[in-house]
Amino acid sequence: VEMDTDACLRQPEPWFFSLAILGALYVAAFACRLFHISGLALCLCQPKDLRRSYGAWAVVTGPTSGIGRSMAVELARRGLNLVLVGRDPAALQDVSDTVSSAHGVLTKTVQFDFSLVSTPQGAAPVHDSHTKIVQFDQGRADR
Repeated sequence: VEMDTDACLRQPEPWFFSLAILGALYVAAFACRLFHISGLALCLCQPKDLRRSYGAWAVVTGPTSGIGRSMAVELARRGLNLVLVGRDPAALQDVSDTVSSAHGVLTKTVQFDFSLVSTPQGAAPVHDSHTKIVQFDQGRADR
């Protein structure tokens, strides 16, 4: 069987280009979805500048153990000064010293038991803590 050389050199039909473009768009969309689902987008993005977005200070409750401690360490690592609120003054001071020395941020500790908020015994400590925080905030108004 003899093959016509002109048949091999002919231009493809216009519908062929349309299908090729449509296929390329589908593959690109699939790749983008896979990129976002796999979490690669999170790895490649720069972390948000928390100081610029939310200010120089963060309040962390329960910073003496578990998730609270991890949050305190991470926020300090990202450059935020911390107000640590918890029940145990010795544990608060330990976390404060650890975070301050490791990351060079300022810390303030507030001893407070949140389980007392809705009880009569909690009225005075809530008022005192509110007063301390307001005074602290007014002292930082010059930032």
